[in-house]
Amino acid sequence: MVRTLEDLARIGRQRTVSDRSVHLRQDEVTADLLLDTVSADRVSLDRVSIDGALTVRSCHIDELVVDHVEADALLVVNSRIGRLTIRNASMGCEVTIIDTSLDFLALHSCATARLERLRVEELIQINALRGSVQISNTRVSSLVVRSQATGGRRGRPRLVVRGLRAREDITFDDLWLSTLDLDEVDTPELTLQRVRLDEPLRANGLRCSETVRVNGLVIPFGDSTISNSTVRGPVEVRNLGLSESARSEQNAPTARLALHNTDVMYLSSESQDSSVISLHGSSVTGTLGLPSGNSRYSLDESSSVGDMELAGQVFRNGRQITLFLERSFTEVTAVALESVRSALVRRNRNREVDELYYLARQREATALPPLRRAIGRGILGGILGWGVRARNPARVLAVGVFLTGVVLHLAGAVREPSRGLLDVTVAGKSFVLALALWLNVGTGMPSELKSAGWSALAVSFTAAGMLFTTLIVGIVIRKLVR
Repeated sequence: MVRTLEDLARIGRQRTVSDRSVHLRQDEVTADLLLDTVSADRVSLDRVSIDGALTVRSCHIDELVVDHVEADALLVVNSRIGRLTIRNASMGCEVTIIDTSLDFLALHSCATARLERLRVEELIQINALRGSVQISNTRVSSLVVRSQATGGRRGRPRLVVRGLRAREDITFDDLWLSTLDLDEVDTPELTLQRVRLDEPLRANGLRCSETVRVNGLVIPFGDSTISNSTVRGPVEVRNLGLSESARSEQNAPTARLALHNTDVMYLSSESQDSSVISLHGSSVTGTLGLPSGNSRYSLDESSSVGDMELAGQVFRNGRQITLFLERSFTEVTAVALESVRSALVRRNRNREVDELYYLARQREATALPPLRRAIGRGILGGILGWGVRARNPARVLAVGVFLTGVVLHLAGAVREPSRGLLDVTVAGKSFVLALALWLNVGTGMPSELKSAGWSALAVSFTAAGMLFTTLIVGIVIRKLVR
């Protein structure tokens, strides 16, 4: 057990202490090395071979450097370290840091590392992973995990982060991992860049006050998920793709990232490969950005979107709306229609809002039983236009007047026996009478048409005509007022 710097200096070649610093270089320790309650400005262990474990316990050291040390394990516990740097630990050496306060922590080319209940004032920087890393119940200013040097027979490392709170940002960059598991992580910014996973991403309980950036994430087949999370800023997903093994197994491979019970302020997606961002019981409280490339969204019935980017898109008819929805979503659902409708309402594009409402109601009627479907799509939609399309009742009214005129002319209702079917004047009178019947103009009926049957027929035409004219006038006035 080492309790003073003098004891530590005597272990190696330095022998004496200068400026409260000790530097052991290329020394050998034939037993466990325990530093207990040591206080120092700087301690450096360089290429030291320890036949056992290296333990730092209850120490107060401004700077501790462990470089190319061979040991069975490295443990730092219940200490106060200013700058802790561990480089190139031997392959069988597990690095464990528990219940320790630090200003800065750097791990470079280490095997398995476990960080628990740490308080780091500045940065945790982990480079060149050679083994799995577990971080739990830790507070830090920033966390950066970048690059790695492992694979092949040892397999890919696992990275598990639980109960981490960062004041500034968390970044995972240029990694190939077997597993990335994030649970109860609180940070302003989270970045996943050039990360390749052998198992689907699992993130639960993320709380990001600013931004989540996902760029170049490569995942296996199956849904990678972000669950029970809140992002008060934008979520930007770029170049989401599938691993090569997943591509070979699927005929039409699609990379999928699912948001479950998650609220985000803004969501955007861009990918050259086929990818889908799914929302399940989730909401975009701000704006849903237009997907670019081969990326699309999927919304279930319990999801909602506050607004949606339209990028100058103009919808002149239902076909254009359908094409836009098919480019943006995996399927045209009621939620997708409502998302676009809400965006149009915000921009006061009322004509397109009516067109979208008509399309939505027609699609809703498609799911009804046969009789109700016929009434909905045929009568309420096709004939009455769901109260938003004036051209539907106007078209039916025009066709009704025309057919009534033809029938009256062929039946000879206003034709004298001496006049033929080709008499233009008589045909004109028939169509005027048909127009009067439908519009209740009151031009008067010929004396021979004043029977009870003809009167009942006239009342029926008048009632239908009043319905259509009232509906048409109401729709037109509503559009003018808006």
